[in-house]
Amino acid sequence: MIKMFVSDIDGTMMRDGGLIDNNDVEALKQMSEEGVILCFASGRLDNEIADLMIDVGSHFHRISINGGFIYTNENKLLHSATFDPSILAQLYEMTRTDKFLSYVSDEHDYYIEQKTPKVLELEERVTMTSIEEPLLAEKLGTTFFPNKFSIGGLQPDLLELQKQVEAKFEGLVNTFISAEQCLDIMPANVSKGAAISVLLNEHGIKQKEMACIGDSYNDISMFELTPHSFAMMIADDAVKQHAAHTVHTVKEAVDYVRDYNKKLQAAN
Repeated sequence: MIKMFVSDIDGTMMRDGGLIDNNDVEALKQMSEEGVILCFASGRLDNEIADLMIDVGSHFHRISINGGFIYTNENKLLHSATFDPSILAQLYEMTRTDKFLSYVSDEHDYYIEQKTPKVLELEERVTMTSIEEPLLAEKLGTTFFPNKFSIGGLQPDLLELQKQVEAKFEGLVNTFISAEQCLDIMPANVSKGAAISVLLNEHGIKQKEMACIGDSYNDISMFELTPHSFAMMIADDAVKQHAAHTVHTVKEAVDYVRDYNKKLQAAN
């Protein structure tokens, strides 16, 4: 039986300019009513996940900031991760150039030094808000200890930055291209796959008893956990090759899970 279903949000639940398809929502509700545990795993903040997925209901687990935080459907905190404070100032300086929009975030908020028109346009487009903090560089590692860096820019520049960051802070950070124009920098050993493993252990569920769906590089670690993995058709080929199936919608993956479980129940 598939006992848990984990879904990414941006590019998966949220498509076509940030819209959530009601067919996906209804399919998730039906599957939940049949006893499958729901979880949303995203690079977004925990409160964003709760707000964006409110139409699904309130009874779902939340893996936020790419695995930086894990909350159960009863709001029990299972895990949180932070950076080594000694690297924060150096890390921020590497991202603080004209090529990039450099955000840092704690569990609840995004912060940026200056909210330029370009920043405001981006935040409206991707449905997010941030706090302007002119003294951000001075506070990092002294009075402010973030859980994630989110860097916006052109993909070639982001890929080069990713190489530089991984080389300089080897063993201290984990990085993902989480969207075409976004690089996420996380504390070491943080990933969606690692977070899901914690959640599976909490419930006594085997990896083969879960299914997951996503669309980006930060979803690969969860694809590798289970044979019931689904990549969105819009994903890069390098992402899709790690998933067992490709689908156009979350509902397609949900239908697979429901049919799979019904066949097992009928056989027993």
